[in-house]
Amino acid sequence: MIHIILLILKILGCIILGILALILAAVLIVLFVPFKYELSADYSGEPEAEGKLSWLFGALKVRGSFKDKKLRARASILWFRLFCMGEDEAKAADAVEEAVSDAEAAAKAEAGDILTAAEDVFEKEDVSRGKAASPEGESPEMSSAGELPAPEEKPVEAKKPEERPEVSPGERQKPKRKPVELPPPEKPPEKEKKSKQKKKSKQKWKGKLSALQKQYNKLVHTKEMAEKFWNADFTQGSIAFGKKAVASLLRHLLPKKAAGHIHFGFDKPADTGKILGYASMLYAWYGDSLTLQPDFDRAVLEGDIYIRGSIRLYIFLYWGLRGILNKDLRKLIKFIKHFKGKEETLWQ
Repeated sequence: MIHIILLILKILGCIILGILALILAAVLIVLFVPFKYELSADYSGEPEAEGKLSWLFGALKVRGSFKDKKLRARASILWFRLFCMGEDEAKAADAVEEAVSDAEAAAKAEAGDILTAAEDVFEKEDVSRGKAASPEGESPEMSSAGELPAPEEKPVEAKKPEERPEVSPGERQKPKRKPVELPPPEKPPEKEKKSKQKKKSKQKWKGKLSALQKQYNKLVHTKEMAEKFWNADFTQGSIAFGKKAVASLLRHLLPKKAAGHIHFGFDKPADTGKILGYASMLYAWYGDSLTLQPDFDRAVLEGDIYIRGSIRLYIFLYWGLRGILNKDLRKLIKFIKHFKGKEETLWQ
């Protein structure tokens, strides 16, 4: 019995170890197998670009292009398509146009049938009316000349003026008395007015000066706090760590291969010379991979460029773990979270 239990436990342990090994292998593949990218662009009047991203020997592919002012993209894993943008939309637009044209044709045909049917009905009614009309069926009220008799004119009665009821002398209204207008209050002398205005203006200026003084004190306090924050040990340590991380990530993300040709020029030759001078300062970065052709005679911009590189995800995990373990960065985050109300205690 014990041998059977041990055998079962052994089998379960092997299965768990196999699952863990598969998970570890998948994590290592995701972290260390590079994502390769390619990008090519061309500009000669209209921009055109094409890009490609692949991973794990083409198991994952993402393609995109911009041509004829249309964006197209496609993504697939192995032989399964994840999404397709641009081609399906064009097919759907064609199908919609065909459906709309068919509907318009059917509507026009139905409208034509309805019009013909209405014309037939009106023609039948006109024929039936013509048959029914005869000289015997004329109205007796018609005169010999074929005109109707004039209507009788009724005498217009003149309106009588409305009689006003007689009012007795006792019922007559008494005339209303006008309200007695009181003389306006005497105005204070001009000297009192001027003294009041001076007091009000002094109070306003005092309020403005006190508000300005408060704002100035706030600015001075903010400046002192910013200087303390900038000169703090954890701030300088975090800045040094950030510089190292950004430099490492840029070295990893920049393309391994780049080639291109740019032909440029401006209306003013001086502007062309300035741009060429600024570009020559970056010659150590692009080297012989990029060719610049200035044109001092006319305004022009055309060229093409091609870049290729790779990205590995382990670099982001590496710098993320280093940032979590960095004491200066943790203290900086803590200071930012609890800045309000704890300014003095956090400097210690």
